[in-house]
Amino acid sequence: MGGRAEPPEGTPEGGSGGEDEFRSVVFDESFVRAARIQELSARERASAGTRPVRRRGMRVGLPRQAVVLMLLVSLAFAAAVYLGTRHPYPTAGGTAAELSMTIVPLQPGPGGIPTVAAFSAPTATPTATATAGATATAGATATAASGATATPSGSASPSASATPSAAVSPGPFAGIPLQDYPVGDHGLGLPEANHTTHFALGQVVNALNLVRQYLVASSLDPQVLTGGRTDSVRALLAPGQYGQFDSSIAHPRNDRRHEATGWMVRFDPQLVRLAVNEVRSLGSISYRELDPATLEVVSDHTFVYALNPVPPKGTVPVASVAEPTVLFAVRREIHYLITADDLLSGQLELSDSVTQAGPMSCDSATSAYLQPLFPHPATASTAGGSTAAGATGAAKAVPTPTSAPGPTVDPFDRSRPAWSVCGVLTGSTL
Repeated sequence: MGGRAEPPEGTPEGGSGGEDEFRSVVFDESFVRAARIQELSARERASAGTRPVRRRGMRVGLPRQAVVLMLLVSLAFAAAVYLGTRHPYPTAGGTAAELSMTIVPLQPGPGGIPTVAAFSAPTATPTATATAGATATAGATATAASGATATPSGSASPSASATPSAAVSPGPFAGIPLQDYPVGDHGLGLPEANHTTHFALGQVVNALNLVRQYLVASSLDPQVLTGGRTDSVRALLAPGQYGQFDSSIAHPRNDRRHEATGWMVRFDPQLVRLAVNEVRSLGSISYRELDPATLEVVSDHTFVYALNPVPPKGTVPVASVAEPTVLFAVRREIHYLITADDLLSGQLELSDSVTQAGPMSCDSATSAYLQPLFPHPATASTAGGSTAAGATGAAKAVPTPTSAPGPTVDPFDRSRPAWSVCGVLTGSTL
């Protein structure tokens, strides 16, 4: 017989030796607390209808894997936002400093308004051509001789390599020193590029080319010069300056911030037309590293335009009266700020612009257009041939009276700062 602790039949085979064989399936207290449903008591079942169980609240806290996953998602989202704000391509909502601009009129001096005889290229005769060629040769010789010795005023003279191509007609500039000045972008004078501390050689070259493109668009494009579309100029600006530029074109005003002529050379097409599209130009471009992120480029050029007045509507031209061609000089000194992001987008930022232009009246309204002075119609025939042209071949009209003479300013003398008050146009070039 078995003992008191054993069944009468003895311990069954395969038994647990005194251990509860159902112990492994008994739910402990922690398992019961973690259960999401709970069986109702007998009293609760009697009063709760047919539903035998109730749902318990979810456990407080999340599994460790879920916490780690949420943290990774948050980090990825933050990285995407940061990279988005550091996008290398500018957006229309970019920021940029406002352009500060100054327009300085240059009034005619004692010699009068710089003009040349009426120009008509298609009707030039061989005799006239030969005469002009002889005069041009003499003018070139005189210019070369004067260029060998520094002048007291510091006026620039074109080098032999900067002369215009023989295929370009001298036009209204024939027989005067300006005939030997470079034409169009040949006079922009790009410097030899070199790397800086934080800008590679290729970046410097791209920056200089951007400045060149801006000067061509804003100073040499006939459509822009004659009051046409300005898209070619706007496209080269940093997006942060679009608002200031658009306001300057739509609502120009003399506040040194919103003058269309601070961005480009522009004439009123109802009053002025180009005698020829070729513009004489001379100047230089320099650059330096302003800070590790910014390259500063400075351009300083003088442009000379041959202009004719537009006759009033309804006026019949008089054949016996020659139309004068005025030589209008514009000196532009512009400071540009260029970053690595600007180079990627092919745009630049203008920080300061100073324009000296004449002949103009000191009280001219120059916010929308530059306002050239033309000889009085009564003296137009004088410019055509009755008045001696002189050694340079340029006739002079009666100067416009002025209330204050002002300092003399030579637009080709870049040894002096461009900024000044209204001055008197001078210089042997014009």
